[in-house]
Amino acid sequence: MEMQWELEFEIHNSFIDFDKLSYVIFPHLQILNFKISRPNSKLLTRFLENNGRNLKEFCVYETDNTINLAISKFCNNFRKLSVGFISNELEMLEMLETFKIVLKSCNYLKSIKIRIRGNFLKEVWNVIVKHSLENISEVILDHENCEISTNFLPKELVFYFTSWGNRVPQTLLSLVIICDHCKKCLDENEENMKIINKYIKLGVIKDFKITKFVGTTF
Repeated sequence: MEMQWELEFEIHNSFIDFDKLSYVIFPHLQILNFKISRPNSKLLTRFLENNGRNLKEFCVYETDNTINLAISKFCNNFRKLSVGFISNELEMLEMLETFKIVLKSCNYLKSIKIRIRGNFLKEVWNVIVKHSLENISEVILDHENCEISTNFLPKELVFYFTSWGNRVPQTLLSLVIICDHCKKCLDENEENMKIINKYIKLGVIKDFKITKFVGTTF
């Protein structure tokens, strides 16, 4: 039986000795989680350089260009990836460019979860549809401070789901959207829901789920 290690950091104080830890090689480490905070980009990059090739799952509360490039260079065996985009507009647009490299480099990626702050949901979804490899079958979008029902026009949903259906080989999509109770979510727009149900019947979407809650952890 294969040995599988998991490391999880939940509070900022956990990183006091991370400088030393970043030099250590864990040959059986497959799951790494930073759900609330993370070490600085330099230390995390060093840790990924030493351990990224063995990782199958990675969760980081907030990413940036340095971390994205480290993932694309050292972490090609991910199956699951969870990242947070919570920067300002200029940084966000720059990060989307390096995130495209991540999507093209992680050849085995099957599930991706993205935490988004601000009105960048459409841009993030557009990058996933256009630049992710065909292995991805689950997309989880966890957003703050935006209204999904007004963010997506019906014709845009048609374009996204048609593009997904035209992938070769085709992979059925499981789409999960996490949103706050006080925000207008996708299921509150009748026309958009008709489009989603259409693509479920066409066999493009396998599962569609709305979770109207944003927790304190990622």
